[in-house]
Formats: sequence, structure tokens, C-alpha cells
Amino acid sequence: MMEWKEFLKKSLIDFLIIQAGITLAIGIIGCIKQPTTDFHYAGFFVPFLYAFFCLLPSVVTYSSYELSIKQMIVRKVIQLLLIEGIVLLISYIVGALSDFLMGMIIAFVVVIIYILANFIDYYIARSNAYLMTKKVKSMKKGGRE
Repeated sequence: MMEWKEFLKKSLIDFLIIQAGITLAIGIIGCIKQPTTDFHYAGFFVPFLYAFFCLLPSVVTYSSYELSIKQMIVRKVIQLLLIEGIVLLISYIVGALSDFLMGMIIAFVVVIIYILANFIDYYIARSNAYLMTKKVKSMKKGGRE
């Protein structure tokens, strides 16, 4: 069960992870596809734009009650599809989606960033659970003496 405050905290962390991943991806794709293109300062805002709109589908994963693994997987797939659509739409609007190959590259990068963000999220949650378990064991051990 996740409280709204925890959901917002997790969303902020996800935003930063997504923004960092998008910045890295834009830099790598830009160096490969268009190495001689000038970069304008307005381009620094594009990763924030992507990250903000990619965070909106996270609402699909919020639940005030405990979800089964199957329910969470379905919600994660819906979230990924929404993110893919958002990224491709924004890429088309800003002119980054120049051809089919670029669309495939962008779609692939979105999947990689999505997997990476979920892995980092899982690792953080696992570390927090381990620390809480360790603390509970320590408290129980202290109570027995």
C-alpha cells in the first residue's frame, strides 16, 4: 500500500532518473546521427519536457491497495506504451523524428531507459526493505535481552 506522499517522492526520483537517461540518450544519438549540428541553449530544456510528460503515465501504477504481480505487470506495460506514445509524439513535434529509423532508435532508447529506471527503483526499494528488516531484527534482539 502506497500513500500519496510516497508516490510523489518516488515520482520525483523517477523524474530525475528519466531526465538523466534522456539527456544521455539525446547526447549519444545526436553525436552519432548529427555530429555537426549546432546545439542551442533551448535544447537544454528538452530533457525536462520529455521527463515531465513521461512521468504523467506513472499515475497508472498508483494504487491505494496492494496490487498482485499480474496487476502490476499489466499497469507497467500500459505505462510503457503510454510513455512510448508520448516520446514519439514529442519527438515528432520538436522535429527529432526525422525518419522511420530514427523512430525505431527512439523507441528502443525509451525501452532501455524505462528498464533502467525500473531497475534503479527496484534496487532502491530492495535496499530500503533490507534496512527496515535489519532495524526490526535489531529492535527484536534488543527487546529479548
